[in-house]
Amino acid sequence: MPNRKKSSKSPARPAAGRRRGPRILYAVTVCVLCIAAIVLCLVAAGHLVGVELISESQPSSSSSATPAPAAPVTTTAAVPSERGTEIPATITVPDNITPETEMPLVVMCHGFTGNRDGDGHFQPLADTLAKSGIASIRIDFPGNGDSTEEFTAYTLDNMYDDIESAISYMRGSYTIGKIGLVGHSMGGRVVSLHLSDAISAAALWSPANGNGLDGLEFISDTAEGREQMRADAAETGEYAISGWNVTISSDFIEQMDRSHPADSIRDYTGALLVAFAGGDLDLLSQTTIDDTLQAANDRELDFVDLSDQFADATHNYTAQSEDEAETAEISALLENSTAEFLIDALLPDQAA
Repeated sequence: MPNRKKSSKSPARPAAGRRRGPRILYAVTVCVLCIAAIVLCLVAAGHLVGVELISESQPSSSSSATPAPAAPVTTTAAVPSERGTEIPATITVPDNITPETEMPLVVMCHGFTGNRDGDGHFQPLADTLAKSGIASIRIDFPGNGDSTEEFTAYTLDNMYDDIESAISYMRGSYTIGKIGLVGHSMGGRVVSLHLSDAISAAALWSPANGNGLDGLEFISDTAEGREQMRADAAETGEYAISGWNVTISSDFIEQMDRSHPADSIRDYTGALLVAFAGGDLDLLSQTTIDDTLQAANDRELDFVDLSDQFADATHNYTAQSEDEAETAEISALLENSTAEFLIDALLPDQAA
């Protein structure tokens, strides 16, 4: 038989029964996914409606915007004094206060022949306090800074009165709560003598707290020299201090003699911070430093002791090395530690 060509055939197709299974499975899967999507949409819509109803009936605490932190606002003022003069002052307050907002107040007191700049420390401290809701006022004592009075008006009594005048002025302008004081050097002595139940917190930076006339040891470092200064002032009513270019009054010397800062500290029950620097020994005696710290310890109350934190600092809390970076670190430590102390004492709820 002759050979025949085999006819070419297409590959065999699967039987109809075998093709239907995958198509049905695919269709079922699509349907399930569609139904699931519809259900999810309905659930989401219902959730959104519920949220909207809740937001309309009762605001959610989590949806309320976080209030912006306060920013410091600084202005100058002329505060009327008990003597009928004007006390140059700088005021820093939070920018978010209203007339009804009660806030603590801190009065900052500079040292002998200083000014309300506080050797550059008072403004940064004031700014930090204002951001936490604490107002501050810093003043030029008589004969210092922008004061128009003679330096002979620089007495402990007048400085005491000026602190009270500053507090009264702020109470007449704002709603003031607790009171805090910060004092450096002679300002620290004035603050020490001003301590009472009306003062909730006090920070003493290298206070010139020698007992009686010993508080003038930065002018004369011997008891004999201080007694001679006192006698000379009694004759004319004043005494010109060599090297300082100022003239103090006999009243100032006599008030120094009658004042005992350590006794005031010992009796004080409010919050207390004490700082001393390594360079203090250029102006203060070790006895003054020891007596001040002993008085703070005698209270048998906790206090912030920064006496070992500034070994390389001058009396004005700059670097003894005059290195700018080191000075910045010293300043930041003093200012931030003091701010934290004042916030804890004057705003305990916020600090917690």
